[in-house]
Order: sequence, then C-alpha cells, then structure tokens
Amino acid sequence: MNVLDTATFPPGVEEKLKQNGTKFDAEVQNMTRALYAPSVREQPATGVHITEDVSYGNDERQTLDLYRMKTQGAPVIIYVPGGGYQHGDKKMDEDFHRNLGVYFARHGFVCVVMNYRLAPQHPWPAGAEDVAAVVAWSRAEAERTNDDVSHVFLMGQSAGATHVASYVFDPRFHPPSGVGVTAAVLLSGGGFRVGPNPPANRRSYFGEDESLWEDRSPLTHVNKSAVPLFLSVTEYDPAYVAGPTFELAQAVTIRDKKPPQFAYWRGHNHISTVLSIGSSQDDVGGRVRQFLAGFS
Repeated sequence: MNVLDTATFPPGVEEKLKQNGTKFDAEVQNMTRALYAPSVREQPATGVHITEDVSYGNDERQTLDLYRMKTQGAPVIIYVPGGGYQHGDKKMDEDFHRNLGVYFARHGFVCVVMNYRLAPQHPWPAGAEDVAAVVAWSRAEAERTNDDVSHVFLMGQSAGATHVASYVFDPRFHPPSGVGVTAAVLLSGGGFRVGPNPPANRRSYFGEDESLWEDRSPLTHVNKSAVPLFLSVTEYDPAYVAGPTFELAQAVTIRDKKPPQFAYWRGHNHISTVLSIGSSQDDVGGRVRQFLAGFS
C-alpha cells in the first residue's frame, strides 16, 4: 500500500478537508470544488484541443468530451465520473472535470471524459453498457487518428469506479474481441459489492430484488478478468465506501497470487482526489501516471 504523506495541498485546503472528516454530501462537494478551483484555473491549456458533447449513443446522456494534443500515437485514458448512480456529469462546472481532461492531455494522453445514463430511469446494467460503448468508440477513434489503440486505460471514481469494475470483470459486457483495455484505475468505489443493506442510491441502480444483487455485484465476477488494477481509498472516505475496496483488493490478491497496486490518499476526502488533478498538488495525478507508465 502507498501511504502518501508527502502531498503538498494548496494553502488552507488540508485543514478544511480535515474539519469535515468522513462527512460527504452536496455541501462538502461544493466546498471542495471551491477549495481547488483557484489552483486548477492556473493549469495551462495551451495546445490542448477540446471537443465537447460528442455522441456515442442515442440517449441525451450518452455524450463525451475529448481532450488531446495534436500529436499522434498517444495512449488513451477514459474517465468515468462519480455521482451516486443518480447524478454526476462530465462537466461539473467550468473547472471540473475539465481539470482532469486537460491534465492528461498535457501529459501525453488522449483523454475521454464520459457521461452515462443515470438511475432510476436507467438501472443496471446501463452504466456498464455505456462504459462498453465508450471503450468501443475510443478504440475506433484511436484507429482513425493513428493513436495508440494498444494502450487504452479506464479510470473511474465512486459510482464511476463501480461501472468500470462491472465492465472490466463481467464478460457479458465485453465485445467478442475481448475487454479491450490495458488496465483500470478505481478510485473510492463503493459499489463493488451491492449488499447487505445498500443505501437508497445503490438500490436505485442495482434494483430492489436481493436475489439479483450477487450476480450484479462486480466482485462476483472478479475471477473472470485479468486486467491489472490500481485501487485506492482516501483518509476521509465514508466506511461504506472504503470497505468494498478492501474486499476487492483481497479478492484480486487471491486471484493474482499477489496484491494489486493500492494507494491510501492521506488528507483527501471522497472527491478531492479527482478535483486535485491539474492543481498545484500532484499526488494523485502523478501516482496514476506512474501506474499507467508501467504499461508503455
């Protein structure tokens, strides 16, 4: 496990995050955005070409934003945002998740930031199906633009991490050619195991029928996949969010006969990891890039 004690937070941020501890709600999310916005606004975007609201399906939610430099041959990273299954957007505001797209483009990736259909209108398996659709779209786009289709990465946070895990682990969502991704990064995912007693937002996605929860849990299918993983939790993740990641780490350790790469983000709350990317604080972004560089 990486315990990252050397993170340099922007002034005042670490203290504010500590004050709220494991509390996570809309108020804490808005506070965290306000804390990081000044720093991410200083991130240069010179040379980054941004294409917004590209459709990859027929639903109005099936859109993505594409960030890239004009060079060819770049690896691809697909980011799947969180939002508690019922909310979330590739463009939280003018700063986020633009911060993430620009950051990865500046560091040599083609970055895809996707939206997906939301519960309760679109319950399981809509999220995993949409990840599958974007993987297919991204691979086709990489072939068209002469980018590195042999290196396609998935990265998800919170509910987005659940959708990534469902896609990566469960062959029902793979095309005949296989999973099509090189590795996956799962940040603070809480829905790897649906029950027992899941919160209402998880029920809205996975359904009320308890007899279906095991089959719909990504953890059930972990042995059907060999995709390398990077897992992480934060110091201030709520316990019901952090617990399933440790369970997943154990299952992957048994599967691979060695532990997966794992980080504990000291001082971070549930969402500050992704909001910090592109700021003056590079603990999360830098460590993710280090993991991805191992596949070059």
